[in-house]
Amino acid sequence: MSDTRLVGTWITRLDDDGKEVPGQVLFTKDGGVVSTQVNTKNIGLGTWRSTGPDSFEYDFRILAVNDEGTHVGEARVHVDGSFVSDLSWHGTGGAQFFSPQGEKLRGHDGSKVTADKTGAPNAAL
Repeated sequence: MSDTRLVGTWITRLDDDGKEVPGQVLFTKDGGVVSTQVNTKNIGLGTWRSTGPDSFEYDFRILAVNDEGTHVGEARVHVDGSFVSDLSWHGTGGAQFFSPQGEKLRGHDGSKVTADKTGAPNAAL
């Protein structure tokens, strides 16, 4: 978690088979991640780490419920990113979907993600 450029809030754009899905992700200085996208009902919680001078990875999980509020599974998301500038990064990611019992149902990899930093540049998160 040595790259402080990542700390803060980012506006994300996920390429979902040609459809742009907007979202936000927050990276904390102690390695925490909070993520949301318009195509999910719940937030994702996870962790991040630096993988090189201009690269990083993060993982988070989103719990899924049906309309009655019953837990129906979870998505486990992984993204590898690289800085384009101090205020922009690009990456690729994927999600694996699991039943409440932990059985893998389906998954995909290789979705493109782009992000631009927003908010106060030196906020202590």
